[in-house]
Amino acid sequence: MEKIKEFFSKFKINRLNKKLIRGVLIIVFVILVSYFIISSIITGNHNRTCNELREEILAATDIYMSENNLLPTLNGTSSTMALSDLYNSIIFKDYAVTGTVTYTKYNDEYVKTIELDNADFCTTKEFNEESSEYDSSKNAKVEVTFNYVTVDSYNSKWTDWYPSEYISTEETNGVLLPLDEDRLPDIPNGAIITEYVRETDTYYSYRDKRWRWYKNNVKYSDFSSEKPKGYTTKDTSVTLSSEATPWSLDYPEEKDYRHIKRTTGYRWYYLNENEEKIYWNNGEYSPESPGEEYQRDTELKATMYSYTDDMWRWYNGDTKRIYSSYSSTKPKNYNYKDSETLTYSNWSKYYEESHLDSSNKSYREERTDIYSRYLIKYDIQSYPILENYVSLGELEVAVGKSYEQINEDDSLQVLVNFKFYYE
Repeated sequence: MEKIKEFFSKFKINRLNKKLIRGVLIIVFVILVSYFIISSIITGNHNRTCNELREEILAATDIYMSENNLLPTLNGTSSTMALSDLYNSIIFKDYAVTGTVTYTKYNDEYVKTIELDNADFCTTKEFNEESSEYDSSKNAKVEVTFNYVTVDSYNSKWTDWYPSEYISTEETNGVLLPLDEDRLPDIPNGAIITEYVRETDTYYSYRDKRWRWYKNNVKYSDFSSEKPKGYTTKDTSVTLSSEATPWSLDYPEEKDYRHIKRTTGYRWYYLNENEEKIYWNNGEYSPESPGEEYQRDTELKATMYSYTDDMWRWYNGDTKRIYSSYSSTKPKNYNYKDSETLTYSNWSKYYEESHLDSSNKSYREERTDIYSRYLIKYDIQSYPILENYVSLGELEVAVGKSYEQINEDDSLQVLVNFKFYYE
């Protein structure tokens, strides 16, 4: 019996120990979480404060560097200024902040490295996070090394002349290029394009008016499919066709002079914001789309019809006109022009010179188009000359020229390598 009491006594003590340990762990956990939360809040406040300080510093140094022409202009070069040179001191925590700001030319922008000495918790720490990529949101120190290549410049051959329909209406690098890049000149792989050269010229195309000319100035009716009142005889030597009627669901009356065409018409619709079908003209049929936004309802289709009529001139008596074939100018012995028989020749191809002059302007029409041809200016670079990238001073010694002189020499190109170290 005593052993049983002893066992239960130990069991109660163990249960108390477990509760105590669990309570201690909860308290420790709460303390740790509170510490991390408070630490994060403090760190976040410090970061915001330091970012605001850096923005204030850069606003002042930007003005100073610009007004004193201290900004570096050559890629990879840098210029450093002391904060003590500013027109007005930057105050932080009741003290004037000291340190430097270095501006490094990085392609088309500047890397601005801030190094602060006595700025309390904003004092600059070590730059030990290395990267080959630039992150403008961080304070970075830059290590720059150089190499160079030789450059030879070339011109491609000119392309053929292309009509305006082949040319883009949007500029690329300031030039309207062909829609199809394959129409540009061939250049070697690895070539660096320095300029697209476009040359334009006006090209000319023409067409001629033509008529039927006739002998015997006999009175004729207007063109008509059926015999007009007061006329007895149809002259079949000249036949014209009426304009095609609009497409219709009505089947037209058949005539011996009528040519009926048929096609399939559809109802067209678009979907509104509620995905409901909105039909064109309340469901009217049409063979062609009324607009880009419309879709064809393939389940709602019908046969539609259009027609043209043959037409002739009519006359009285036994004497009729004697017609020539179509001609732009009066044929010999054909003194009268039938103006209603006007037709046009096909447009000619485009020529470099105009074919319109005083001898043909009475019947010739001309149109123009702007044709373009292209040449590409490009560079071929050698492989890097130096075995390794070096400092700017070593580069200038190796080339025997200053960076400015190298930059002005079209036969040389400086290669700049950037490495970034973040605070």
